[in-house]
Amino acid sequence: DELSSPAMKAALLVLLTTTASALQLGPRMPVGRTVALITMAEPTNGNKPAEQITISDEQIAAAAQKSQAGADPFAGVQVEKREPEPFDPRIIVYVSIPALVLVAQLFFTFSRDMMAGDVVGPAIMDLWIQ
Repeated sequence: DELSSPAMKAALLVLLTTTASALQLGPRMPVGRTVALITMAEPTNGNKPAEQITISDEQIAAAAQKSQAGADPFAGVQVEKREPEPFDPRIIVYVSIPALVLVAQLFFTFSRDMMAGDVVGPAIMDLWIQ
C-alpha cells in the first residue's frame, strides 16, 4: 500500500515535524534587525549656542509664595457655558437589550438546577431526534 512506503513515511514525518515546530512556545531563532541611531541637536536660537537656564533660590521662593495652597489654579481660564444635552431615550434600549440577553442566559443556565429528577429528564438530545 502507498502509505507504508519509506518515502511516504519520510514525507509524512517531515510534514508533521514542520507543523509541530510552528506550535512550539520556546524562543525562536533571532531575527536580524537594523537599528538606526537618531541624535538630536540641542535647540539653538539662530547661530547662538543654547543657554543653560539657572533659577536662583529667590525665584523659587517667590514662585512658591505665589502658588499658595488655597489659590485657584484655573483663575485665568475662560470656560464657555453650553446648554446641557437633552435626554436621549435610545439609551434605555441600548442598555436594556444586553441586560435582557444576560438575564435570559442566566435563566436558561440555572433553570435545570431548580427542577427535580424526573421533570428534567436526560440531557441527551439524541432521544428527541427520531
